[in-house]
Amino acid sequence: MSQLITFVLVIVLTVPMAHASEREKGSRDLKRMLEERYRPSRIEINDPTRQGQVTRVGKLLVLAVDAVPAKPFRVLRRDPRSPRAHVMDFARVDIGADGKMMMAEPGALTLRQGTRLVVLDVRITGSEVHLLTHTAEPVTAAPGEPLLYGCTEFVFHLESRVTASRDAGPVIYSIERWLEWTPQERWCAPGDDQLCLEP
Repeated sequence: MSQLITFVLVIVLTVPMAHASEREKGSRDLKRMLEERYRPSRIEINDPTRQGQVTRVGKLLVLAVDAVPAKPFRVLRRDPRSPRAHVMDFARVDIGADGKMMMAEPGALTLRQGTRLVVLDVRITGSEVHLLTHTAEPVTAAPGEPLLYGCTEFVFHLESRVTASRDAGPVIYSIERWLEWTPQERWCAPGDDQLCLEP
């Protein structure tokens, strides 16, 4: 009898653990697929004259909606000898499974439709897909104000079965209702095809 109880307990405990492990593997696979499609970029942090500039272009995206908040790009240095670090302060925009904005954290900057963005990081937590983005060019808070780079975290709330699956299609569809994918891999200075950043 005690062997039967032990056997039943082993089965009862193993099934949920196997299911959780399968979900985690699905999320890892999805993250890898999203990183391939929305290849992260790098930005300048240390050189004060170029802080915020894109130094390695991944995938350029174009904002498909208007009036999205962004927080100004900032760096921090603890002391004169320490390296500078990106503060990673993003205006969070939550988007529901229906594609509608659920909530938007205020930011000093407002991004207009057509603003070009690069992805700094892709994260998946539970049923949420996070894209941490940075404006490809500086934007202005208001006429006469200085140009600043902006940071926005887009959080796409999806059904848990979608993020656990290995099918990136529904996730990409949700993302690209807000951030249009472009085939552009090279980013050239205006009017100068010789001065380009390569991915």
